[in-house]
Amino acid sequence: MGAAEHGFAERVLMSSAVFTGKEEDASPGFIALQGERIAAVGDPAEAEAWIGPKTIVHHLRDALIMSGVHDNHVFFTGYMSLHRGVDLTNAASIEDALQLLIEEAEQQPADRNVYAYGWSRELWGKLPEQSILDKAFPQRAVIAMNRTKNYCWMNQIAQDKYQFTPDHCSAEARASLLYEMMQDRELVKKEFLDFTRMLAKRGVTSIKDIGFDQHSGLLPVLEELEAAGELPLRFHFALEPVLQPIDIPAGIQYKERYQGEVLRFQGFKLMIDGVVADHTGDMLEPYADLPGVTTLQPVDYDVIEAAVYEADRHGIKCCLTAEGDAAIRRAVDMLETCQQNQGDHPIKHSISDLEYPHPDDLKRMGENGIFAEVYAQILLLNPSYEDAYMAAVAGKANESRFYDYRSMLDANIPLTIGTDLPLFLTSVPDSIYAATFRLFPDGSPPEGWNVEQGMPASEVLKAWTLNGARHCGMEESTGTLEAGKYADIAVFDRNLLDTTAADIRDAHVVLTIAAGKITYDASRNEG
Repeated sequence: MGAAEHGFAERVLMSSAVFTGKEEDASPGFIALQGERIAAVGDPAEAEAWIGPKTIVHHLRDALIMSGVHDNHVFFTGYMSLHRGVDLTNAASIEDALQLLIEEAEQQPADRNVYAYGWSRELWGKLPEQSILDKAFPQRAVIAMNRTKNYCWMNQIAQDKYQFTPDHCSAEARASLLYEMMQDRELVKKEFLDFTRMLAKRGVTSIKDIGFDQHSGLLPVLEELEAAGELPLRFHFALEPVLQPIDIPAGIQYKERYQGEVLRFQGFKLMIDGVVADHTGDMLEPYADLPGVTTLQPVDYDVIEAAVYEADRHGIKCCLTAEGDAAIRRAVDMLETCQQNQGDHPIKHSISDLEYPHPDDLKRMGENGIFAEVYAQILLLNPSYEDAYMAAVAGKANESRFYDYRSMLDANIPLTIGTDLPLFLTSVPDSIYAATFRLFPDGSPPEGWNVEQGMPASEVLKAWTLNGARHCGMEESTGTLEAGKYADIAVFDRNLLDTTAADIRDAHVVLTIAAGKITYDASRNEG
């Protein structure tokens, strides 16, 4: 087909490493863009027919061109709350931090809370005392989250007002505070756009965000951006009931209302158990280091089951967060029943986290088409293999059952990747390091940790792209590099499929394109 028939491309990307998502490898090729769509994908020799006098050509040498990254599990509100207020990262002492908080308070109206983030117990040598804030701020709430997001320095006023404590400060525990923080629409809009720029630098063109209850603080901002054509990525969202019971009528309304190409409702997220690391995950067998105990946090399965069946009856997807093998088994039971009820038109339900699954239940997940949402960067939570908790809580003989991606793939489970952001920031290179090479941050163990149960790098890329699109019902429009699909593209500075473990974490994004528009260009510092 000549230029007279198809017209010239507005932009052409050329590289020796194009990963379309339809094959296992990257190969030399080009991508031609016209407007918001991909016009052509092919061999380098065919590119010339698409290049006219005004075509912008990117000669990317051996950079990897792939479909834009879809992060299938993020919390904008969590990220927002950890970046609002005073940055205490460089505060060398508690006294320095207090002075910064006082200065911030002086610049705000007297009825405003004082927010801060980023301080470090390790840097300060101890935890800061509540009494310091009580004395300095007797009439306003002060909330300062630490760098590792597991402790909040706060005064008594803040605790009384928002009903959470310094050492129990998960996003769910802070739900009332987050709701209040979301009411400043102009500030939230700015913070959201900053958030999307951060993601664009990581190759992200699409996310599934988890919003508490009805997500009422963010949706008006998203609608405004969408109406103005300024929503810079595809925003899928799910609702997690926290302050209120599951709201099926709201889900029905959202399912009808938000079904666009850039703003789409993806059902409900329901928490089942806690985490295996602190013995709140629900286990089939007692913990190895806590004899006789299968969980410290009993689960009301009847309530969860009723909510899942009601949502499924109305055609609404559910994501069940389950970590222990007992919780995962019950989640599979529920979704298997849903699949049987739906017959030939099953809903794309999912289970997230899947820390310690039983092999029998992975097989059932595959048979029932249940999607998995895994955190491929999860090993990076542990400084080293020596410091990892898996063998201690489950026993050395069962350690290999943690994060068993190979068995998930063998069971034909459609794997998607999320970050639980802000738990992690989206990073395709880090996910290959942890999920493919199976290494901890310090590079241990040298041969990799149960490396045979890792995820091949090509499957990691598909989980970040094609499978995320499939789960969100967008596989006809995004997820692979094909003519006619949206030009959602990420370009890394090297071929991630041909990079060593020693070098993979140095890889970075050089170009991100969402619906044909550049959202990040490292060469021009755009985005």
